[in-house]
Amino acid sequence: MALTGQELADIAVPRLADIATVDALADLTEPVEPMTSLWGGATLRRLGKAPAPGHPAGDILTPVAGTLHFPASAPYAQAVIDRRPFLLRRIDARAVAQAASYSSIPERLRSLGVTSMMMVPLTARSLVLGVATFLRDGERPAFDVADLALASDLAAHAAVGIDNARLYHREHDAALTLKRSMLPSIPKPPAGIEVAHRYRPASDVHEVGGDWFDVATLAPGKGALVIGDVMGHGIQAAAIMGQMRTTVRAFTHLDLPPDQLLHHLDDALQELDSPLLATCLYGICDCTACRCWLGRAGHPPPALVTPDGSARLLDLPAGAPLGFGGIRFATTEVALDPGSIIVFYTDGLIETRGIDLDQRLDELVRLLTGTHNDLNQLCDTLMERFAPTPAEDDITILAARISTPTASSPGLETARTQGFS
Repeated sequence: MALTGQELADIAVPRLADIATVDALADLTEPVEPMTSLWGGATLRRLGKAPAPGHPAGDILTPVAGTLHFPASAPYAQAVIDRRPFLLRRIDARAVAQAASYSSIPERLRSLGVTSMMMVPLTARSLVLGVATFLRDGERPAFDVADLALASDLAAHAAVGIDNARLYHREHDAALTLKRSMLPSIPKPPAGIEVAHRYRPASDVHEVGGDWFDVATLAPGKGALVIGDVMGHGIQAAAIMGQMRTTVRAFTHLDLPPDQLLHHLDDALQELDSPLLATCLYGICDCTACRCWLGRAGHPPPALVTPDGSARLLDLPAGAPLGFGGIRFATTEVALDPGSIIVFYTDGLIETRGIDLDQRLDELVRLLTGTHNDLNQLCDTLMERFAPTPAEDDITILAARISTPTASSPGLETARTQGFS
């Protein structure tokens, strides 16, 4: 919204006006419709301003992001209430006297030579969003009806852009609220598994995606770890993400091997009213046996950090994203030394424009190499080093340290791949 407001001011100066300001109703970013009645006055937030270069008005006008308050009788409020453009060909002492009770700025502008003014409401889809003000000074001719028509046309185009941004931010906030309400706030792993997690939504300029994760206890010393990413954005992706998490929770308590769980999840995803593709990585960790069984459906591979500090990506069959149907998934069994760390993550962590994916994965392995006593610090380090700002996609990390309640554990890591059981 601020970008559109500033663009309108920049377009108007100096071709149409010497000074231009763009103000939006302060409640524009609230999860309600903008005020359609302003009989009690108006509170606005400045989106943009553009005095001509070197113009002394730059220090007088309210700065961008500043808040302005006007009673219902003020010209600013009247322009918004009436939803009609306002033209004042000549600004004289009598004209500014009406504003003297609520602001000294009009008189100060007049003293600087401002001679003519237009105020045009910003309206879109029958909603009033704010007002744009245009001023001329010096020897330039006063604004006329043709200038008012041009200003109204510019304001109309800007208002549509501002309203689109308003609607987008509303959906962004709603999707983020929905997602956060369905993600586990404090995962409860079984004894023998320590977990840490991080979730960062896409920035305000990008749509919230469908990242999610969960941790569940299957039996004493045995737990399930899962992370996924619905291929979509906004409220629909967030809603399907919630359905996926609920479905996985139900299947998890059946203690199915990962390949079978992914197969059932694939079927369930196709039966949704609004099916989308999704990736998923599912693992079952048994601390007593010091083993982990992993299944992958088109998701980035997990990383393993052994107790001696070496790190690598686990070579799991990639599978295909859930939702295609008819895909065979595989379960890979991995035997781990106590103290090993498995790191799940979504593609937002490793995918960035202009950098090869393999290069990012190599950097991830290098960063994971070493001793990590604090899993929370490890997650923070990954976010600091890999998460772009602003984030173009959601980023989720789930790290788990696997220990064992028994004294025995394998000394070497082995792996084997198996299909459906």
